Amino acid sequence: MGTWLSGMRVTADRLNDNTPHTVNYTSITANTPNNTGTEAVALTTASITFRAGRAYRITFKGLAQSSVANDQVTVRVRKTNTSGDVYVDSFRIPIPTAGGNFPFYLANICANTGTSDVTAVLVGTYVRLSGTGNTVLAATTTHVCYVEVEDIGDAGDFAGARAIV
Repeated sequence: MGTWLSGMRVTADRLNDNTPHTVNYTSITANTPNNTGTEAVALTTASITFRAGRAYRITFKGLAQSSVANDQVTVRVRKTNTSGDVYVDSFRIPIPTAGGNFPFYLANICANTGTSDVTAVLVGTYVRLSGTGNTVLAATTTHVCYVEVEDIGDAGDFAGARAIV
């Protein structure tokens, strides 16, 4: 993590930089609308500031569900909207049985290696890629679907991480 040098002032940001900590948690507690083939937004975070020189773990957790057997769904976390940069991507998730569920827990490490902070909302999206059913992300008050963003340290500690731009 960050280097402490003699004479540095102790600040709340500096103390937080030493341990991973959540900077955003956004959840839904009800099923999304049916999806039959156009990428749709399931949830939108509040505005997040990705600090220059910091790395973040972005996690998307939920339950994909379809009305027919053999549908395939993709879930993503994107910047801003359904055409924004992809930070987390499930690729194809198969749903083998009608009315079947497929739980997902996806995470990716992303880093702002630039010299300026980046401020944006993130969206959790879903789309049925193949099949003929209606696909939803299922959620309840006890089984939430969420996107979580954690500051996990200096960007330099995570070579090759997905760039936040």
